Amino acid sequence: MSSRKQIVAFLLILLMSPLHAVETIIVGEIVNETTGEAIPNVNIHFRGTKIGTTSDENGNYVLRVDMQAKAQLVFSAVGYYTQRFDIEPGSMAGLQVAMRERAALLTEVVVAPNENPALELLRQVRQHRPDNDRTMHPELTMDTRREQTLYVSQINKRHLRRALWRSLQAGMIAQDDSTYILPLYRETQSFRIAGNEMTPANDQMTQALILSETDYSSLLGNEGNLNFYANSVSIMGHAFLSPLATSGNLYYRYYLVGEDTIHFRTRNSFYATFNGEMVIDTTTFALRSITAYVPAEVAVNYVNTLHVSQTLTPDGVIAQEHISAILDVSIKSEKAGTVFPTLLLTTSLTNGEAIHAEGTTREAINGEANTREAINSDNAFSALDSLPIIRTAKWFATIATTGYIPTGSWLDIGHVEEILQVNSHEGVHFGLPFRTNEKLSKVVSLEASVGYGIKDRSAKGMGRISVNLPTQRRHIMQLEYNDHYVWSEVDDFDRLLRENSMGWGNFDFTAYAFEALHRDSLYVNTAIRQRQIQYHWWADWTDHLETHAYLRAGWQEGYAYQTLSAIARLSWGEHKYDGYFMRRYAYSAKYPVLYLGLEAGHWTDGLYGHLRVMLTQHANLGMGGTLTYAFQAGAIFGRVPGSFLWQANANQGYAYDPYRFTLLHGRQLMADKYVALHTEWNGQGILFNLIPGIRWLHLRELVEAKIAYGYLSDDYQLPMTNHQFYSEVGVGIGNILRVCDLYSIWSLAPEVQWALRFRIHLGL
Repeated sequence: MSSRKQIVAFLLILLMSPLHAVETIIVGEIVNETTGEAIPNVNIHFRGTKIGTTSDENGNYVLRVDMQAKAQLVFSAVGYYTQRFDIEPGSMAGLQVAMRERAALLTEVVVAPNENPALELLRQVRQHRPDNDRTMHPELTMDTRREQTLYVSQINKRHLRRALWRSLQAGMIAQDDSTYILPLYRETQSFRIAGNEMTPANDQMTQALILSETDYSSLLGNEGNLNFYANSVSIMGHAFLSPLATSGNLYYRYYLVGEDTIHFRTRNSFYATFNGEMVIDTTTFALRSITAYVPAEVAVNYVNTLHVSQTLTPDGVIAQEHISAILDVSIKSEKAGTVFPTLLLTTSLTNGEAIHAEGTTREAINGEANTREAINSDNAFSALDSLPIIRTAKWFATIATTGYIPTGSWLDIGHVEEILQVNSHEGVHFGLPFRTNEKLSKVVSLEASVGYGIKDRSAKGMGRISVNLPTQRRHIMQLEYNDHYVWSEVDDFDRLLRENSMGWGNFDFTAYAFEALHRDSLYVNTAIRQRQIQYHWWADWTDHLETHAYLRAGWQEGYAYQTLSAIARLSWGEHKYDGYFMRRYAYSAKYPVLYLGLEAGHWTDGLYGHLRVMLTQHANLGMGGTLTYAFQAGAIFGRVPGSFLWQANANQGYAYDPYRFTLLHGRQLMADKYVALHTEWNGQGILFNLIPGIRWLHLRELVEAKIAYGYLSDDYQLPMTNHQFYSEVGVGIGNILRVCDLYSIWSLAPEVQWALRFRIHLGL
């Protein structure tokens, strides 16, 4: 969801246009492709003209010219290969150029008969890892400051309103600087690093344009503090094989340059590997510095260029670290054709020193913006924030990120899913929802909706009041009445599988969107009419523990019930982003999330209890891709109505849902004692990248397996056996046209069946 939300915001900026501007501005920096160091005195000119400039001592440049036709911009320097770029008239772009040296590496390589001396040095580095890897020595601590900045550039002038263009000219583009065109987000914060754990201080400062600061979190998502001694290095949510990995010899070629410098090159540029160089202390065999960049062919969505540089102290802690990534987004529009905004993301760590990034000084970081650069940058945010186009972008961005439609007043239009629904019971459901927002109160929210189903000719409604208590940690209390159709197989635990999702009953987006296409009564009869009043207490107790407590009383399928339930959620190394009575989770790839639940209740025929546990993880396997799994187990004590039994989530449509059983009918597997396992492996192109031609499509290998076993006591008079088992396996091709997955699924028990399913995942 998050990447799609970013595209929504950027689309609004890019597609509003005067069409006939000719002034062109190109700004950026020029760096050495291998080392990442700035290249000064590069000759920059338009081919066939005398119009041009040169880069300064920091590799920065700015070129401002009137153009009437497309022209070629040439970058040339002694000792480097010439670079050429086609520039359209009226362009406003931030263009980073990585130039490759002409000098061959082979003239510098030390060669020994029948052996590669670089491999012997690497063997010593790996052998001495226990002494030099800071993650193995938590007693080593350092105070550091991190800055993350996100810019957007490559914006064609014809896609901007003149008011925005003039503000950019006045507030951000000067003759003597090369500031990237539009700063979207900036954040600075101090940390204490012990081993590999980063503990934040309370001095965080953020500035965000268009979206709120938490909405950029999934795009940023990189803390820094990289450890190249580990087998894999996680950057931008993707695991890259470290050149120091024990299996590095299979994926890298190494060259010893001098006595202490090793150049490394990937054997297959489509794998998640690096090119670059590292310096080794030949006395202690410790890594002293490393510079690495990711080949452009690597199948990482939206990442065009990724560069990392890191230096370490003799103790092994980070002295400086800089990560920069150029992210490309392609947007198609009937009015404007295809536009290609470019995002520049930088993350910097410094050991107790101020960070001097574009337009930022120590005073600006500390909130004392008394320098010219800081003032210009801050003014740019405030000036742009007042523009109509930015206000419009914020309006659409709020809808995409929260599901609510802001009106500009204290009252918003409620959840968009309630406005229009298509389902088998109501045919078409029309609703009128609303919700108050922080303009009325930051601690109290009122939400309600009224709706009507065409097919069942019945009115429904919902009302909720939420209160955010004034405590140090998050404590939210909600009181709600709801009258609607609900999926009988979706309960509190099933919703936790899809904590960040948006869909009716918290089903997968694709499954929700295409649910109504299925007309087989076996598939669509699991929704039931429910009237219920509920009290919900949502509390954070530590950084790792949160709880949910529910007290409910209601009516469904001809019986009344009262229940009390509690769920504990334990997580480690996870980031949580809180909005207005909402939360998103950035799951840790290193640790699982554990859920424990207990429910007790009473209904027409007596008392019952329900105990359950669930373990989920989105694990990163490095070169092996990613593995997602969810294990569930539980037991019900006492007799309950059929809708209160555990039901294996059946696939009610033709779309693929990772947490539903693809070829299972509704209510086909019901139990009071059960276990279930959902797994999916994404190879991240590990096989497709070996196939010439095919690898340019950036396809992913997908394998899924799902198992469920349930036991149903003799107390239930249902047309099914006591012991029930279901299993399925599937293979698929992912990332088709960057937005679609296609699965071939086989159910193995209780009978063999086959089907094709698809899934749309915009922005993944």
